[in-house]
Amino acid sequence: MKLPIVIIFVLSLAGCSTTPETVSENKAGTIKRENVPVTQVGMVTTVKKVTVLGKRSSVGRTAGRAVGSIAGGAIGSGYGSIAGSIFGSMVGGAAGSKADENLQRKPGVEITVRLDNGQLVTVTQLEDKAFQSGQRVKLIMKDGKAEVVHES
Repeated sequence: MKLPIVIIFVLSLAGCSTTPETVSENKAGTIKRENVPVTQVGMVTTVKKVTVLGKRSSVGRTAGRAVGSIAGGAIGSGYGSIAGSIFGSMVGGAAGSKADENLQRKPGVEITVRLDNGQLVTVTQLEDKAFQSGQRVKLIMKDGKAEVVHES
């Protein structure tokens, strides 16, 4: 008899609870830095073709190990099959890793820009825009990354 009363009491209290508002706390004397891009202008001095390496992943290595292990395990029987599976896994992982690395390579350019303030800056980026020496450009810096774009 007491259990239903306790349950009703607990549920009624839970219904009265409220979720506190999210409040942003700031300390006196601190500076809140906004993520604003910095733009400077300058002139391209040199353009050099390079290869840009993308983010490495373990997909190729994992797939290579699985395929190599299955193929190696199909050779022989007993301990020979186990040894083949281990060897196949190692070779397949190395081959898959190399294939993944080659897939991540993309054509890029290394652009050296003399900014109007005299500073010399070199930026490496994907080759999605054509640049020529002597061309006026903008250098946009945000989140620790830089990109050269055409001045319009």
